[in-house]
Amino acid sequence: MASSPEFVAYICEQLEGLGPIRSRKMFGEYMVYCSDKPVLIICDDRVMVKTLPCLETLLADRPTQPPYEGAKPYYVLDPDDRETLREAVRLAEEATPLPKKAQKKKKEAPVEGPAPWDVVWPAHMKPEPRDIERWVGTPLFSVFQTWLEETYKVSPSVEFSKCSMDRGWNLKFKKGSKSLCVLYVRPGWFTAMVTLNAKQLAEVELLLSTFSASFRKVYRETALFNGGKWLLVDVKEGPQLEDVKRLIQMKEKPPVK
Repeated sequence: MASSPEFVAYICEQLEGLGPIRSRKMFGEYMVYCSDKPVLIICDDRVMVKTLPCLETLLADRPTQPPYEGAKPYYVLDPDDRETLREAVRLAEEATPLPKKAQKKKKEAPVEGPAPWDVVWPAHMKPEPRDIERWVGTPLFSVFQTWLEETYKVSPSVEFSKCSMDRGWNLKFKKGSKSLCVLYVRPGWFTAMVTLNAKQLAEVELLLSTFSASFRKVYRETALFNGGKWLLVDVKEGPQLEDVKRLIQMKEKPPVK
């Protein structure tokens, strides 16, 4: 299964501050660049880096796998180990030469439709949650925010992602140091990302038949990563919103009133 744009965006966010970070879709998967140098491959939601000599000490305990059939082995990184991920990219960027510049392609005609989110609210103009709610334009968004705030007594953090695959402001909800979910902004709907570990997935699988058909499809098509899953649910209708609520309750039990 191909990597999800939201997962790629998350990895790019982890690397912010190391230099200009961008991603590019290549052969159905993604290459991540730091200062215009290719430093990571994201394949099947696996974050991978070349087995460079400068990384031998840092990544001595990490497994190696080929990103695709016929390729040389790469180190497989833990996407949630931010410190090691950033250090691996810093070392790889120093050891990697700049690629030769390709000839510029002709400009394509603009795509019709609403203005992109990162154009409406660029990086230097931080929106309030209400601004995001108005742009999304579905009552499900405010209903979900209210439920999170009342159930878990949390407020959203508005953060800007510079990753080219999901560039723009998003909402992150945390309970202490634990992430409850990330909401990615769409025109007329939104995507909720909820990460579950192996124990939580076992609970989901017992009750999978009680979830909506659209969620069951997402669940089956989402690959395992380190025993867990990064579940991306497009919330366009009420049943999908209820799916996300149940996932969060499995991830973090609501406090007893």
